[in-house]
Parts: sequence; C-alpha cells; structure tokens
Amino acid sequence: MAKTEKAYDEAIELLKNDNVRITKQRTRMLDYLFDKRDYYVPITEIDHQLRQEFSRMSYETVYRNVEMLEELHVVETRMFSNGLRAKYQCDFDNVDHSHFICENCGRVVELAKPDMGSVRDKLPGFEIDSQHYEVIGLCDACVHEVRE
Repeated sequence: MAKTEKAYDEAIELLKNDNVRITKQRTRMLDYLFDKRDYYVPITEIDHQLRQEFSRMSYETVYRNVEMLEELHVVETRMFSNGLRAKYQCDFDNVDHSHFICENCGRVVELAKPDMGSVRDKLPGFEIDSQHYEVIGLCDACVHEVRE
C-alpha cells in the first residue's frame, strides 16, 4: 500500500474511532481534499464542488464538516487573505510539521522542522509546549507566472 493510500485509510479509521458516521458527503469531501492534498483549497471551492454533487448540502454543513475534520487532525485550515482554506493532513505520525505555503495558489511543500536548539537558547527557563513553523511566499510555478 502506498503512503498516500495509507494516509487516506488512516483518516477513515480516525473518523470511525471517533464514532463519526462515514457518509457519502464526508467521503466525497475527503476524496476531494485528498486529490488536492498538496494545496490549501478555499472552503468556497470545496462547498461549490460538494453542492454540485449534493444539491441539498448547505455551506454551513460543509464548514461544520471541515471544522470537525480539523479537530480530528484529518485536515488543516489556514486563513489566507482571500478567505479560509483547508488542506488534507497527510502525515498522521507527524501532526506538528512545517510547511512552505504559496500565498498565491495555496500549494504546500512539507519541510523538516527547524532545529529548536537555537530557540531554546534564546528562551532560558521557558517551557515550550509546541511550535508552528511556516515559510510563506510564491511557489516556482507562481513565480514563473508572475514573471511572464
């Protein structure tokens, strides 16, 4: 089984273990985000896609499901200048990881965590509970697009 298939199966298991019903709508949302797992996708795009397939589904239902999936660490959300976006969380063994995020298209590249030694050196006596490290900019494709 490929790593990506394993990550999808782990997401379904997380939902089942938390007694979340595996509905057609939730499965389709996971499928959609999984297919775009290297990008933060606008919630409005997820909503548009799902409401084309499930006409009775509301924006509130889409948003609540994204929130629930985020609480279970199946998706990550982030506020961009043009609204909230969600990304499939593909590394369940490493929930606290780092990213490069393209501020134009939402593309995400996983990064290794930086060395925390220098941070700890600057904070003697402090207790660090967690870290969040992101690098924001333009991906290679968007840089190329801007230059043309």
